[in-house]
Amino acid sequence: MRSKKGMWMVVLLSAVILIAGGAVPPMVQAQSKEPVKMGILIPLSPPGDPASGKRILWGAELGVKYVNEVMGGVLGGRPFQLAVEDDQGIPAEGVVGYRRLVTKDKVVAVAGQFHSSVCLAVNEVAKELGVPLFSTGASSPKITESRYPTIFSIMSLTPPRCEFFMEFAKKMGFKRVAVMSEDTDYGTGFDQWLKEIGKREGIEVKGIIFPRTSIDLTPSLLIIKAWNPELLINVGVGPNAFLLAKQAFDVGLFPKVPMLASYDWPTRTEFWDAVGDKGNYILYTIYYKPGMPVTPSGNWMIPKYIELHKEDPTFYSLNVFGQVLVVAQAVNFAQSAEPKDVLKALSTRTFTDWVGTVKFEEASGMKWHNVSPPHLILQMTKPKQPSRESTTVWPSSLGGSGKILTP
Repeated sequence: MRSKKGMWMVVLLSAVILIAGGAVPPMVQAQSKEPVKMGILIPLSPPGDPASGKRILWGAELGVKYVNEVMGGVLGGRPFQLAVEDDQGIPAEGVVGYRRLVTKDKVVAVAGQFHSSVCLAVNEVAKELGVPLFSTGASSPKITESRYPTIFSIMSLTPPRCEFFMEFAKKMGFKRVAVMSEDTDYGTGFDQWLKEIGKREGIEVKGIIFPRTSIDLTPSLLIIKAWNPELLINVGVGPNAFLLAKQAFDVGLFPKVPMLASYDWPTRTEFWDAVGDKGNYILYTIYYKPGMPVTPSGNWMIPKYIELHKEDPTFYSLNVFGQVLVVAQAVNFAQSAEPKDVLKALSTRTFTDWVGTVKFEEASGMKWHNVSPPHLILQMTKPKQPSRESTTVWPSSLGGSGKILTP
């Protein structure tokens, strides 16, 4: 559950965190100055999405910097450090990486999980080893439906996002929506939920699932083009999503037919390097647009990220930054660097991240230990446009125009 009752409350909570969660009183000053480590398990190489992985790492690095420089470290001055593993977007590699972080690096928690298929596999091992696991970008509802005590998710799950997409399509008057999805838990989940919700809402949905490592999507795109959709939802991840956008342009499907990216990959420089001007007018899903209210820690992070990386932080960069802060606060609340104690604090206490307060509820079904951000649909109206300049299309409650621009 995330609560926002005015920025004055967030500022007050931030001050409380610096006392109760960040700056431990003298009577509990740490006897040891050994570093406390947190694991980051991310895709840094193919077939995963390294463009997202490196930006998650950038956010985590700033999180550690904030903990050490602003919060004064953890447990009365012990330095907070990262240990990083590359899961390659492969479940088996994720399991190996998680085990290494826990057994070799002795981390108190692991964050950064981006690919649903990897997170699902790692979730089972986390339950076994008892070290908290955070989903930073993985959205399969099966992750939190497990109701494992070790799983924590600050992320939009697939079913609510599909509800949002179909609500958008309905408001735009679309009756025929195509979806092309990679053959992973992420992609197949979207295919399933979009079809189910579309049927309920009276929207015809045609889905094609393609191999994750595809190098030519032209045949599938020609099938979609012949079907005459009014909207194409691109549920690729990383390079295959870029390929889908480029080849949809090449066959004359996009931008005549609007394309909606299932997350914010059009904001990556890697996308524009791959497609050039062919990516213009793409719609994309995002959970934060620069200028929306944030906490003091968010205001600290954002300009530093821009200075270092010459781009706006992605939601995932901000999200993992917040998760690092949450874990550091949990360590201080627990007055311990033992994972079992940190786990108890995560399950029972309230935290402040970059955008508000966080409380992990033991709710039913997929909402177990899940905090969901708001959903927005933005549109690029010129190549390489930063998200702060992209047009907000939907929803109207967050400034959406309700209009899709075309060439």
